Amino acid sequence: MLLSKTLRLIFFISVCVIAVRCWDPYEVLGLKRGASTTDIRRAYKQYAREWHPDKNKNENAESKFVEVNKAYELLSDPLRRKLYDQKGVVDDSLNKNMHNPNTGFGDRASFFSEHGGFRFQFKMSEMTAFHQHRITMRGYENLISPQSQNQPYLIFVYSEWCLMCVHVLPMWQRLVEDLNPIGINLATVHFDQETELAHKLGGKRGELPHIVLVMESKISCYKDEEFSTVKVIEFIRSRFSRNLITAVYDQNSDQFISGWKDNKVRVILFGKLELVRLRYLTLAFKYRSHAVFGYVQLNVEATQTLSEKFDIPSKLDSLLLFHEDRDKPAARLSMADLPYSTLKDVIETNKYLQLPRLSSQTMLDSLCPPESSNVRRRLCAILVTDDREEDEEAREQLRQFTRQFKFSRDRIAFSYVFREKQTEFLRALLEGGKSEATTHLVIVWRQDIRRLSYSWLSQPFVSGFDNWNSSIENLQRTLTKIMGTAQPLAHQTIVKELVDEHAQGILGRITARLVTAAEVLGDHITRQELLAVGSVVGTVLFIAAVGYVMTYLVRLEEETIQRKNKGIIQTPRQTKMELKLHELRSETYNGMVRLLKPGCRTIVLLLNNQSMDVLIPKFHKAVWPYRKNKSLLFGWMNIDRGLQWYSRLLNLALKNVEEDEGTDIALDSNLVKSKNCVGTVISLNGHRRYFCIYHARHPECVSDSGGKRMQSMARRLTKSTHSINDASASFMGFDDTSLEDSENSDIEKGDCMKPLDDEEPLIMNGLRLRAKRASTEFALDGLSNWLDRLFEGTTQRYSINYWPDFGNF
Repeated sequence: MLLSKTLRLIFFISVCVIAVRCWDPYEVLGLKRGASTTDIRRAYKQYAREWHPDKNKNENAESKFVEVNKAYELLSDPLRRKLYDQKGVVDDSLNKNMHNPNTGFGDRASFFSEHGGFRFQFKMSEMTAFHQHRITMRGYENLISPQSQNQPYLIFVYSEWCLMCVHVLPMWQRLVEDLNPIGINLATVHFDQETELAHKLGGKRGELPHIVLVMESKISCYKDEEFSTVKVIEFIRSRFSRNLITAVYDQNSDQFISGWKDNKVRVILFGKLELVRLRYLTLAFKYRSHAVFGYVQLNVEATQTLSEKFDIPSKLDSLLLFHEDRDKPAARLSMADLPYSTLKDVIETNKYLQLPRLSSQTMLDSLCPPESSNVRRRLCAILVTDDREEDEEAREQLRQFTRQFKFSRDRIAFSYVFREKQTEFLRALLEGGKSEATTHLVIVWRQDIRRLSYSWLSQPFVSGFDNWNSSIENLQRTLTKIMGTAQPLAHQTIVKELVDEHAQGILGRITARLVTAAEVLGDHITRQELLAVGSVVGTVLFIAAVGYVMTYLVRLEEETIQRKNKGIIQTPRQTKMELKLHELRSETYNGMVRLLKPGCRTIVLLLNNQSMDVLIPKFHKAVWPYRKNKSLLFGWMNIDRGLQWYSRLLNLALKNVEEDEGTDIALDSNLVKSKNCVGTVISLNGHRRYFCIYHARHPECVSDSGGKRMQSMARRLTKSTHSINDASASFMGFDDTSLEDSENSDIEKGDCMKPLDDEEPLIMNGLRLRAKRASTEFALDGLSNWLDRLFEGTTQRYSINYWPDFGNF
């Protein structure tokens, strides 16, 4: 009794333990206890992608996806994970919610779970931080993409079902607070509501959150599995060009400051850190078309002279901005922490040289913007010079004039232009009567983008101490007169856009495209895919290299042989096509006769062992011209082996011919002598079951007598008492072509020669004429002519009902 109660108690406790431990988050994610955070995140991504309801059509996919999210929720929270590892159990309330498909992150409902005083909520209110910066496709194309030319944009792709998105929410809020003040804008994209934009940015369902950086309309994807503020900032830094900020030391400082002839101001930033601050990178990126930036690390020996020269505080961050004067900065700033807004204001005020060059249409639009109103017009004084050192003195005197007379840049801007580089622009201005515009000044008022009004100074702006006063007085007097009145200028014209002197050449553009393509491939191709592609390319290059080496070695060997055989006269070898003669026997009979394709024929020579050496060369010579005809097959048959087959073939032809006459003429195969058949040539058409015969005593080779003569001869010879092997009957011929239907005719069918009622003495006259040539040596003399007639279709044709079996009887 006590034993039974104990067993029931043990059973009840086991059931309770199993019920409590029926759900294990480690088991759901396929992990072991003690798994690292990276392993948990990787397993979550894998299972979430596998069991997402949009991708997996299994009916249990939704509940399994909820379990995966819950397991990751528990294990990604250090406190809840520690509590679970200590107790080893999950509350029943949590276990119920795990298997409830109406809860969890797969929908937009709130999920509450409490354990040990810890509470986790996933509400729509938590997504407000993402919604505040949300953009659309139109906003991206019209605002972000154009602005990304001068300002980076960090974009976060999220979705409301994404648990990891909520997990990285504090990181995103920290990035917003840290990056916005230093010139990096942030935006978010809702995956479900802006699917097209999310896909364009590289986002995929099941792989959220997704972070990209947009710079110069180029999209760079964040690929690190760890989402942290430090990692994201490192990713942003890596996207800036390495030569965006130059390292400046005592040795290269003069060269750096004196490089203003590229029409850009020089900005030197001083800092205590070895690493350039991110705000400096964004500042240099924004003003890269107007300024060249350099960085000097303080408190190091290599920059001590430069710091002392400009009296830079060693404990403060400083900025120096230089125009044409390398000894006196145009602006300077020193603070414990240089704010980005202050730096931007300083550079924005001094982003042009004291006398800038009109080197592009963008520069012209910035210095001399179009203004249609005559009252608010903005003038531009342009000095026309050549790109040479002799004209530098005139440009320097114009700089001194701008420093001496403080004209407002809102009213007039001073600049110069190279005549040889802006020929089209100056050609339109020379229509006013100036044939030579070197060192002349022209006053321009741009009324719109292409139309402008202008007026040339009456005398050139001549350099030299003697001409200085007169040039200054003339320029000041002219400018005062023009600016004091609202009268239009002397001339008007239409001008073309300025040539961009800083544009890249063809080689530079190709290189930039290749670099961009490499970056795009690097962002969208995984390491495994890159290795596979590299393996294929490497294999192809290796094969090409081996082929080239082998070709080179062969050519080298040929040249060596040619040098060795240079004095030897070589007779070129003549190559001939091979003509094979096949033996017709029982093994080859089907292939050479019965299984021939339509339109194909086999031409067979009958011989014996004694005549083989004599007849085969003659036969080979006769059929040689037809060797290229793929519808012909040539062979020979030993009549001693195939005599029975040949006799049956003649009997079948004779029977088929005489059926229409009602007679029964048969040829006794036992009386046929093999020596009388030697030299016979048979053309066999296996598909249509007929053959043509050549023999030295064949009437067809002697005269043009018709088939009826042969038929009549066959009757008489069969009925006569003469021996069948008599000289006059050494060959039997049959013909059925005279009465054949037109539907069975073809090109081998000849015309009827003579009327069939001619009863002259058969073929004996012709045989007597050829009797002396009936020997083996002359048996094939007429074969060539017969072959010509065969292919012309004028030979007699003998039809049979079937092909007899071939065997050694």
